[in-house]
Amino acid sequence: MTKENRDKYLKQRWNVSKAVCKIVCLLLVPCISYLLFEYVTGNLATVSVSMAVLNIAWMYVLYLMLFAVSGTTRAAVPVVSVFLLVLSLAEAFVVAFRDRPILLWDAMAFKTAMTVSGNYTFVITQEMKIACVCVILMNIALWFMPFRIRGWKLRLAAGAGTAVAIGGFAAWFFTSLVPGWGLGINMWAVNDTYKEYGYVLSTAVSLQYMVKKPPQGYSTAKLKEIHDRLEEEEQVRLASLGSVSLEDDSITPVNLICIMNESLSDLRTAGDFTTNTEYFPFISSLEENTVKGSLCVPVFGSLTSNSEFEFLTGDSMALLPSNSIAYQFNVKPDTYSMVSTLKDQGYDAVAMHPYPGENWNRVECYNNMGFDAFLDEEFYEDSEQLRNYVSDAADYDKLISVVESKRAPEDKLFIFNVTMQNHGGYEEEYDNFEQEVWLTGEYEGLYPKTDQYLSLMKKSDEAFQYLLEYFSKVDEPTMIVMFGDHQPSVEDEFFDAIAGMPSSEVPVQDHLMWYETPFIIWTNYDMPSRDMGKLGAVYLSSEVLRMANLELTPYNRFLLQMEEVLPVVHFLGCYDREGNYYYWAKAESERCPYQDMVLDYEALVYNHSLDRKKYKDMFVIK
Repeated sequence: MTKENRDKYLKQRWNVSKAVCKIVCLLLVPCISYLLFEYVTGNLATVSVSMAVLNIAWMYVLYLMLFAVSGTTRAAVPVVSVFLLVLSLAEAFVVAFRDRPILLWDAMAFKTAMTVSGNYTFVITQEMKIACVCVILMNIALWFMPFRIRGWKLRLAAGAGTAVAIGGFAAWFFTSLVPGWGLGINMWAVNDTYKEYGYVLSTAVSLQYMVKKPPQGYSTAKLKEIHDRLEEEEQVRLASLGSVSLEDDSITPVNLICIMNESLSDLRTAGDFTTNTEYFPFISSLEENTVKGSLCVPVFGSLTSNSEFEFLTGDSMALLPSNSIAYQFNVKPDTYSMVSTLKDQGYDAVAMHPYPGENWNRVECYNNMGFDAFLDEEFYEDSEQLRNYVSDAADYDKLISVVESKRAPEDKLFIFNVTMQNHGGYEEEYDNFEQEVWLTGEYEGLYPKTDQYLSLMKKSDEAFQYLLEYFSKVDEPTMIVMFGDHQPSVEDEFFDAIAGMPSSEVPVQDHLMWYETPFIIWTNYDMPSRDMGKLGAVYLSSEVLRMANLELTPYNRFLLQMEEVLPVVHFLGCYDREGNYYYWAKAESERCPYQDMVLDYEALVYNHSLDRKKYKDMFVIK
């Protein structure tokens, strides 16, 4: 062999070796991304080999998609690898301070997350540092081993081929693999699913929950049948009253004030403990003209807007796409709610919240519901703060100013106020916040987050006393409603301790104890007092309308009928008056004595929140 031929041969071998090396390295990129991702999140050891393979397959999809668009690995590899790295860091941070993974729906609430992120302590771990270095080194190395598709025809063909391949893989995954393997998200223990499946696979599996199919038997005819039955019952009721008019002492409030108090709860619903002093002395003392109870809300520790949604609409989050955020997807223009019902009866509607209006998409949602005004953080400028948030007392001062600014005292006003004082986290020390309450007995000194939280509850109690004392001296009939949106994210160990067992061992039907918050309905005029016990959040606005002697929509009347037999409707299931528990599949079946009512409710919620064609007559006052 001549020297020229030998050199040519060696050059060819070198080129082939480089090409093979380049292909191998590029094929390893999704594998490396997977290993680094779960290394950062701490789930590398908990994901099985089969689940790891599926995670890597979906990462291949991401890389292929961007490669098909860009035509070069010099764009696809850095963009996707850095995106996955950032996502893994965010996932580790979010799980650390919220004890819940980042879900698809959370992307819609990114602005909300950013506004509160400054109140948490972020710790950069060794794993994070190593992962960052590895991604940088990987991208530097692969920058010198690019793979390109040249020419628009070839890129078009490659793009089409990639689209077909990805579409085929996705179709096989969702129609065959997911049902065949029984892949799904455990909505109670979401973290467990993500630890078992891995993050990317879990996210892919959660796509199946993005769409909610109509309930069985759903049709316009069914909605009409429900509506006509309710109207007939109402006519019978009115006829039975004859010529009897409303009692002389029946009062409708001029001022109707509803306060959703951030993280307000009585942790004793979850177990027994003692404190050095009472943290709800005023609320506990309320007896006259007061209705109390325990509100069963759909969330724990976060996702405030879902409790807000259930209160204002009467629609259960259990019947919307699993783990979704209703304010991001389900509140469209001209949404019927408590707001529209009150506006139809002459009330001006004002929403108040001492934080950015963009949080939870409130600006758009409040506009879609028909609020006349939304007073957000700008309205609270220079208000007193407790820790890093406007205090309840300062918030109520602003609320009072809104009432006092009415054109005439007799003008009807509905205020929906969402507070911020008690928002998590609870681990920092503050110059403007004095610790007044702490756990005693066996738990003393063990749970500092809980201690701070309980001290905040006492501040909320004091502020509520101030608010009610002010309105007790106001001449206009006033009804004030206050409830908590969810329990706080304090130490998991505290909840385990007071429950007497690890949370994972508590029977599902008993999980409701972590979803209870207090509610109070108070008036500055005579009203019968009572304790309503446990009440689903979906019922509270209808109860408020009834107690205020206001007209009800057919939907309100349906909800009040359902409340009589199923006082708690929750994503955990349904609970009847006797405390019997029905998980949703059972509630929908013939084994449940309330099947017909449950199925009717499912149809109404679907129409109200998911169907573009609303059955208007059900949700408006005639």
